[in-house]
Parts: sequence; structure tokens; C-alpha cells
Amino acid sequence: MENHETRGMALISIIISLLIMALLIYVALTLYSGGKDNATETITVPIERGRAVQCLAQIRKVETAIQMYLAENGRYPSSLNEVEGLTKEDFYCPVTNNLYNYNPRTGEITCPYHNK
Repeated sequence: MENHETRGMALISIIISLLIMALLIYVALTLYSGGKDNATETITVPIERGRAVQCLAQIRKVETAIQMYLAENGRYPSSLNEVEGLTKEDFYCPVTNNLYNYNPRTGEITCPYHNK
């Protein structure tokens, strides 16, 4: 014969365990989402960061080629077309397909959409 008191205690311990698990899940989701209630914004922020990193990696590639040009020729190229080892696609943002802005006096290259 089963004791009713132990069955009641088992039920209470299961309920307490479920409440603790629900609280842990809530805390984990809150930390992941940054405390924002808008799930769409929570998802798009890391995606936009990834796109900006992709663009900045492309800019670094072009800047490296410009620095190599400077070391070989003693001056910055007057246009990006003078830089060897790069394709025409390297001069465009991989995310927005906008042409990078290039300053031939300073050798600086920037994306009109993404900031450094």
C-alpha cells in the first residue's frame, strides 16, 4: 500500500522543479535577447553586425592592396583601378553593392553604408 503523504511530496517536488526550470529558461532568454521584447529586432541585430563585418573585411583586403601599392610605388594610387591583384567586385560592398569611397590623397577607403 502506498502512502498518500509521499505521493503528495513527490508532486510538490515536481512542481517546484518545473518552476525552477521555467525561471532558468526565462533568465536565459532574457540574457540572449538583451531584455528586448521585440523578437525581430533581436534576430536582425546580429545579422546586421555580420554584414558590417563582411564589408569591413573586404575594406581591409583593399586597404592591404593599397598599402602594398604605396610600398612599391611610393605614392597612393590615383584610382582603385591601378591596384593590382584585385577584381572589380572587390571595390564594391558585398552587402549593398555600393562602390567604396576612395580618397587618393590619404589612401583611405570607406563604405557609404557601413561605418568603420
